[in-house]
Amino acid sequence: MRKVFTILALSAFLVACSSGPEKTAKNFTENLSKGKVEEAKKYATESTGKMLDFASGFGGLPVDPNFKFEFIKDSVVDNRAWVTYTDKSDADHKEDNIELVKIDGDWLVHMDTKK
Repeated sequence: MRKVFTILALSAFLVACSSGPEKTAKNFTENLSKGKVEEAKKYATESTGKMLDFASGFGGLPVDPNFKFEFIKDSVVDNRAWVTYTDKSDADHKEDNIELVKIDGDWLVHMDTKK
């Protein structure tokens, strides 16, 4: 019985410590807003990373050092997630969405160029 309890407790701990889509979206957007493209790419799919490299090659991406990620909600369906957030430093508090996919147990930002 003790062994079963230990396994259940360890499983619950691992699930609680796993990085969810909200944390990944926050890390990605905050790094990108500070111009840290290489760091942001750590939270993105390979195709999104290539898109960031391409955009950076045309004079860089817009930088906003005052950006403050504020989570609003998320929606998770199987291995896809959509996180709705706003920039707390923006007076308009315009909501934005970011799509993520789960690959090998990790949530990664996925920007689709076909939209």
